[in-house]
Amino acid sequence: IRADELRQAAAGFGGSAQVLTGTDFTDTAIESLPGLGEYRILHFATHGLVTAPQPGCPPRPALLTSFDGGAASDGLLSFAEIFALKLDADLVILSACDTAGSATLGATREAGVTSGGEFALDGLVRAFVGAGGRTVLASHWPVPDDFDATGRLVSGLFAQTGRSTAEALMASQTALMDDAETSHPFYWSAFAVVGDGAARLAR
Repeated sequence: IRADELRQAAAGFGGSAQVLTGTDFTDTAIESLPGLGEYRILHFATHGLVTAPQPGCPPRPALLTSFDGGAASDGLLSFAEIFALKLDADLVILSACDTAGSATLGATREAGVTSGGEFALDGLVRAFVGAGGRTVLASHWPVPDDFDATGRLVSGLFAQTGRSTAEALMASQTALMDDAETSHPFYWSAFAVVGDGAARLAR
């Protein structure tokens, strides 16, 4: 489902979009991707880890990736690894569960951030903003696969070219809201814009 979401979104950009899925989508591949700083839009459709794996363990925000078989790969793109990426992105889409959740003070210190902690911007959102993402679209709960709601939301977002990110999101959400199958807020209201929502979606 998530791979289909990426391909559906990429189709609107013709040959200028690159899609990494399956065994090609690893933490080390993202970190070493040539020209990563030249991508205007980054779209991650994977599982996000924002809560502690066991009671008493501190949460370590990360995006789940594939393994590359090397010693350097742990199958996670961690807060610190994201923060260290050199981005120049107009928009980062985090289509995963609760990607707007917070991180602990410890997780931010590990990434070299000396202020903050315990706020939404200290989670995966803050990591991508710190890496150079100007606007981040993040979710407040696990995004639904039912009725292809999330895929339709993202493809609808990109169909609104020339509009601001916030306006495009609202238009795409409204389309889902107007459909009886996806009218419940669970299907369309998880995503929030963090950053410059007034910036045009495609420049």
